[in-house]
Amino acid sequence: MLTKIKSKIFQEEAIEFQKGLNVVLGDNKGSNSIGKSTLLMIVDFVFGGNTYTSHNKDMAEKLGHHDFLFKFEFDGVEYYFIRGTEEPDIVYESNSNYEQLDQMKVGDFTKKLKSLYKLESDYLTFRSIVSTFSRVWGKNNHDVKKPLHNVPNQKFSETVSNLIKLFYKYEEIANEDKELKTLESKKKVLNKAGNFKFIPKITKKKYEKNLKEIERLTKEIEKVGKKAYSPSINVSEIVSDELIKVREEKNKLLEEREYLRSRLNRTNRKIKKSADAGFENLKDFFPNVNIEKLTDIESFHNGISSILSNELKTARKELNGKIKVLDKEISELNSRQEQLLNPDEELNVFIDKLIEHTSEIKNLQLENEYYLRLSVIKSDVKAKEQDLDEIKEKIVKDIEKEINSKIKEVNDLVHEDKRSAPKLDLTYTSYEYKISNNTGTGKAYSNLLIFDLAVLLLTRLPFIIHDSFLFKNIEKEAVEQIIDFYNSMSKQVFIAIDLINMYNKETQDTLKKNKVIQLSENNLLTTLDWRDSSN
Repeated sequence: MLTKIKSKIFQEEAIEFQKGLNVVLGDNKGSNSIGKSTLLMIVDFVFGGNTYTSHNKDMAEKLGHHDFLFKFEFDGVEYYFIRGTEEPDIVYESNSNYEQLDQMKVGDFTKKLKSLYKLESDYLTFRSIVSTFSRVWGKNNHDVKKPLHNVPNQKFSETVSNLIKLFYKYEEIANEDKELKTLESKKKVLNKAGNFKFIPKITKKKYEKNLKEIERLTKEIEKVGKKAYSPSINVSEIVSDELIKVREEKNKLLEEREYLRSRLNRTNRKIKKSADAGFENLKDFFPNVNIEKLTDIESFHNGISSILSNELKTARKELNGKIKVLDKEISELNSRQEQLLNPDEELNVFIDKLIEHTSEIKNLQLENEYYLRLSVIKSDVKAKEQDLDEIKEKIVKDIEKEINSKIKEVNDLVHEDKRSAPKLDLTYTSYEYKISNNTGTGKAYSNLLIFDLAVLLLTRLPFIIHDSFLFKNIEKEAVEQIIDFYNSMSKQVFIAIDLINMYNKETQDTLKKNKVIQLSENNLLTTLDWRDSSN
């Protein structure tokens, strides 16, 4: 927990904090600009927040850059740190004399706090936990209808997600979501491959048409086979895999030979040297033309033509050589094929038909195979989405039930007349904090504080911060009960409050007993009086 903050800008040498309730106490005049909200911003700052520097830029301008030296204590071990306004993204570990030791980014510092507060979770960040419930003037997170919003424009789905993580119920969702993303990735790959024609992509109608065509071709093969052979001949022995392989290899070689022949035809052209251009005639029209330079250029072109002609001769020779090699390989495959076939005219006709139909069947089967694979993945994605939706629904309803039960419990303690409790309606993508019957400002703010207390009691949320403006419009009896509730907490609660003489003696005694500093128009937080316009 946080136990101390020191700074050269403080009037007091150090501000000590304790377990449970910590009160920044104002005066009974309700004096402004004395430092109540500023100190709570500083508390948020030493917990890794940025509102102090973003909202109070004039502090550094008027007071100069300054550091905050602060101490935490966990399980009897003390930890010392330094964070300042000049380099707010850096936090220094230090010794008890606040001599700088190791330097770290503020993100690494909050990771360390997360570990020290034993908030073990791969899905939580320290600031996503505490920032929402640090309600200090300037943070804009005090909308009574949006208690889960850290900033006004935050996405509803993100706020709900953070709440689920705070209740340590996000892992099941994350695991299911990971499986869903894997399936979606496979689906995307198959779709892309189909779009780019890397694999066949067909519709259900084409799939069914393919089935019928496969059946027809199979029957055709049987029919041709019966005509060509007696029943005693086994067709599969005649048309072996080796024969099909030979035919396929031969087709590839034929295609390659055709390609090389096409290239050879393109090289069978001659580049003729340019005839004498007759540059002398140009002088009749252009007396100053440089005939010598034009002649040099023409000679260069002729030289290039000679070079290209030699290159073409070399290319023709190389292509002819490759074609001869292919001719030889094709001839060898023809011989091998004849050996396998032991041919006669009728057998050749049968084999050609058989290979043709077999190839067609394979292509159709391949199309259908990818169609089925994509269909299965689509079905799996849909099923996983439904599973995930059901898991999310169950989790948010369980959390909703827990929170609403605790809200009612706290509400009944705060409002002894048992007024209607607010209610959280939660879905995975949105939420609504409903306030029934009494919709006045005071009740709305008390409902906001009740919400925070319910979450503090139900989760590992390590602390809450409530600024003085939150108490201004709440009925004094409700404030008295809320203060009593704060005082019962073992977790740290940081509040700023003034005008306490309006509350009963017990509440005043509680606030005085738990004050960490007393501020007034004559006892400011900082060495600078902000009310003095000359500063």
